[in-house]
Amino acid sequence: MARHVVILAGGSGTRLWPRSREKSPKHLLTLHGAQSLLQSTYARVSRLTDNVYVVTEQSQLKSIREQLPKLSDEQFIVEPARRGTASALGLAALAIAERDPQATMLSVHADHYLGHDEDAYLKTLDAEARWAESKRSLVTVGLRPPYASTAFGYIQVGPPLDGDEAPAVYRVVRFVEKPDLKTAEGFLVSGSYLWNLGLFSWPVDVLFSEMAKHAPQLYAGLEQVKDARRAGDDADRIYQMLPTEAIDYAVLERTKNLLVVGATFEWHDLGSWADLHDILQRDEAGNFVEGESVLIDSKNCMIHSPRKLVAAVGLEDMVVIETDDAILICPKARSQDVKLIVDRLKQMGKTQYL
Repeated sequence: MARHVVILAGGSGTRLWPRSREKSPKHLLTLHGAQSLLQSTYARVSRLTDNVYVVTEQSQLKSIREQLPKLSDEQFIVEPARRGTASALGLAALAIAERDPQATMLSVHADHYLGHDEDAYLKTLDAEARWAESKRSLVTVGLRPPYASTAFGYIQVGPPLDGDEAPAVYRVVRFVEKPDLKTAEGFLVSGSYLWNLGLFSWPVDVLFSEMAKHAPQLYAGLEQVKDARRAGDDADRIYQMLPTEAIDYAVLERTKNLLVVGATFEWHDLGSWADLHDILQRDEAGNFVEGESVLIDSKNCMIHSPRKLVAAVGLEDMVVIETDDAILICPKARSQDVKLIVDRLKQMGKTQYL
């Protein structure tokens, strides 16, 4: 079976506002190193196969083409509008199945950050593709949670299926998407749950059969999109009527045909400024500063201000982010709530800041 890798690159990264915007989302930013997160992801997965695709939304297509100039038109799968990861992955599976009905599909996110464990990452993706093919299953990758978080799906695992082979693979007993904090703390204490990293693999026909069983409205809509494409009709109009739902809720929480491969690599979601601060090189006081600064009795701060001097006294565990038109100031502990600012700006009609 030929393997096809899909990079999901359609999100807006609202928790990294004000640097991450609709037209310059998180995956297009150079946050660490010399490449954007998208460019780094593409370079990694290109080691697995030449069959690499980018799934994105129409408004980001031009920017992504500029960052990945070697990609052909056929390697872009473009959503006319965002409809959640279930629809986006379904659209990608349709495009791949048109070229190879027996294909194995792998899906990765464009905005994840890896340490120096690229070989372990690729070995894990190869392992999940092999299990997807041999067991005719949906497969995801799970990480042993270092702390309780409400930002991830949790996977309860059964006994390993492969003995001592590494990376280990488990039958999924239960999948719970983004629990509340008390529930997440219980999962952490139990020791039997992994974080879902959103790195998926499946034979394309298995994905369609699971969608037909657990998300029939979505499946029926995708069938209509497929028929419209074949007939030369307006498939975009049909796609925009699909339900907006994450694959985690639409299928993974409901299916009984799910395996999980244990991650053996360093991984970061970079879902907030606090997450980014954790991976950057900090000074002896724990501060990361991009730009000029005068810091007195200040520690453990994340400061990005390349155009203006930042002067602070007694600042601790704070985030300060400056751009041309906005300044964000918040405690690191509240950095997940930056998305609430984006929601408020939308409510206020201040779209120039989005």
